[in-house]
Amino acid sequence: MTEPIRLCKDCKWYKKDWLYHLTGAGDTYDKCFNPIVCGNFVTGKSTGSYCNTQRKFHQCGPEGKYWEARK
Repeated sequence: MTEPIRLCKDCKWYKKDWLYHLTGAGDTYDKCFNPIVCGNFVTGKSTGSYCNTQRKFHQCGPEGKYWEARK
């Protein structure tokens, strides 16, 4: 059986940028705040990174390696 697609919008670390959604710019500026993917390992804080960039070019990848379900 195939595993369901892991979408950023269903991830625990996803934050929607409402300003751009309301102005019609879409989901380009939605952010990922996963501390493993875009965190500072010294302070433990996550600065956030754009979801589409993380999925296409960085650690999370198309398969969503660091995806966690929302509670």
